[in-house]
Amino acid sequence: MRAAKLARRIPIFLPPFSCQIFCCLMPAACHRRIPNAVYAAILLVWCGPSVQAQQTITLLEQIQTAGTVKSVGVGVITVTDAAGKDTEFKIQPKGEKGVPLSGVQAVIDFPAQVEIRGVLKSGALTPSTLVRFSGRVSRLGRTEGAVEEIAIVDEKRYELGLEVVKEPAERGGFADCLIVGEVFSCRDGRLVVTVPTTEYARNNRLAFNLSKGANISLDSDNYRRAKPGDTVTRLLAARFSTGDVVVKELAIEVAGDAAPAPQTASVDLSKYRQLSDAPSKPRDVRSAHFMLHTDVSDREAKILLDTLETMIVLVSNYFGRLPAGIIECYVVRDLQQWPPGVIPPEAVAKIAEPAGVTLSVRLGNVAKSVVYSCDRVGVVQHEAIHAYCQQTFGDTGPTWYAEGLAEMGHYWKKDLLAVEIDPVVINYLKNSPPKKMLDIVAAGQITGDSWQAYAWRWALCHLLASNPNYAGRFKALGIALMTQQPGVSFESVYGPVAREISFEYDFFVQHLDNGYRSDLCAWQWGRKFQYLPNQGYVTIKVAAKHGWQATGVKLAAGQAFDYSAKGTWKLQSGGNDLTADGDTNGQGRLVGIVMKDFALGEPFELGSRGNATAPQEGDLYLRCRAPWNQLADNDGALTVYLRKIVAP
Repeated sequence: MRAAKLARRIPIFLPPFSCQIFCCLMPAACHRRIPNAVYAAILLVWCGPSVQAQQTITLLEQIQTAGTVKSVGVGVITVTDAAGKDTEFKIQPKGEKGVPLSGVQAVIDFPAQVEIRGVLKSGALTPSTLVRFSGRVSRLGRTEGAVEEIAIVDEKRYELGLEVVKEPAERGGFADCLIVGEVFSCRDGRLVVTVPTTEYARNNRLAFNLSKGANISLDSDNYRRAKPGDTVTRLLAARFSTGDVVVKELAIEVAGDAAPAPQTASVDLSKYRQLSDAPSKPRDVRSAHFMLHTDVSDREAKILLDTLETMIVLVSNYFGRLPAGIIECYVVRDLQQWPPGVIPPEAVAKIAEPAGVTLSVRLGNVAKSVVYSCDRVGVVQHEAIHAYCQQTFGDTGPTWYAEGLAEMGHYWKKDLLAVEIDPVVINYLKNSPPKKMLDIVAAGQITGDSWQAYAWRWALCHLLASNPNYAGRFKALGIALMTQQPGVSFESVYGPVAREISFEYDFFVQHLDNGYRSDLCAWQWGRKFQYLPNQGYVTIKVAAKHGWQATGVKLAAGQAFDYSAKGTWKLQSGGNDLTADGDTNGQGRLVGIVMKDFALGEPFELGSRGNATAPQEGDLYLRCRAPWNQLADNDGALTVYLRKIVAP
């Protein structure tokens, strides 16, 4: 790894309750030391609570390296260099507004130039895959010759269609064309692609012969296409005084097959490629459970309806209740397109923010809710959850529950157990002073107060809904709150385990990241702890993919004990078998921690065999050292033997 040292302060002036963009251009002296790709204008976006003093972020050095991909996540890629050292790099995903920085409530706009390349097997040409290649086509939709070169490309990187590069030499002849289409099928050397209708493709499909040994390549700028084991041929990054290392340029050569393009939406976007993206006049669009009044494009409207239907099925299955009636939504792209009086004034104000609001009325025992929202899908989802709860249960519950649940609905995806939310929200929660659980559920709160308050409520609701220690009671509590059952409150349901929830909530926020699994990190409160016997071993099974695991062993301060760990585990599927000593970076090592009265001591090193001394009195927990947001990738378990060392 090669690093060029530099130190330039980047001042950020943060006025109270601001939401502004600060552009800090590095001085000319700095320009001479950093390539053009790195010294481009740095934009820092602030959205946070009041800050009294100026904050300064320093750009310390540029880093250039190569190596092997170890792991890829949302907004992060870990690379192992030639010396075997692992470095975690943050990277700005396409379409995101920036990269959150650690320790400060700021986001740096630092778009990365990404090239993911590689030669793939013909099995990569699966249905719905986007491809780009040259071929010869007649106006009758016939083709000739064989395709020798074909590239798999990303969504929206190239416009779907058929471009005539060279007209036919004679009437009825074949034109040289550049085709961007969607694979319909590929078998027995025959490639069928779907393209928009043109004079050369009047039935939307074209069939080509695929030459034996055709060169199938990947042409992508999506870093999520990389997978563990792929070769990083070039990586240029900037290290900031916050400790963050942020990618500016990244080139990766994939080995074998590339990772499939990650699905960023809850629906398969490939189904909507043929629909128009042109804005529309206000009109009505229906689905099974939603009536949409909207001026968004046909493509956006269909994606939104299907996203809402996916979400409402998940929520209905969770509660065991179908929505009571159609949910009506006004989704507005351009307020100027709408006649006066159609949208209530309070809704107009919200849409202009841009945000949303759900307005409800009750006619006897029947509640009717109408969503008014800007055209951001997440906002519509949030408000649609409010409408579902109001119409189905009669109320949305207290503010902490209503807004926390609505934010969960915004992020809810089928079979998704891991956290997958806006990195800005994660950055805010991790770098803000801890908020007490009882303050989050306090009465008297109002809706629409701030996105920061919504973030805290989401965190509590996500923990309670996904942690097996509390999930069962959370669903029952929610239904009771929304149906206004007398005497039911957060305190009445969770009071007996308030200390446990408070501890796990603080732990969750401290280790929060995309990929974090509350179910895998749940604490085993039911285990009884006893001191080590004077003779014999205590045997414990420790799984690689779980957090701190109760041993049942209580230690006295200064107690000496020896340990032995048998077996192997992995840090990723297909990875190397590791003993309790872990890898050269210490990942995969067996480590311990002691808890007393819901307070944790410092973690301490163990390993395959040795002896240790209890750093304090308390209950012993063990785990496999691995990033908290990557535990789901781990596999295997060790058998650990503990024995008390008795002084002669």
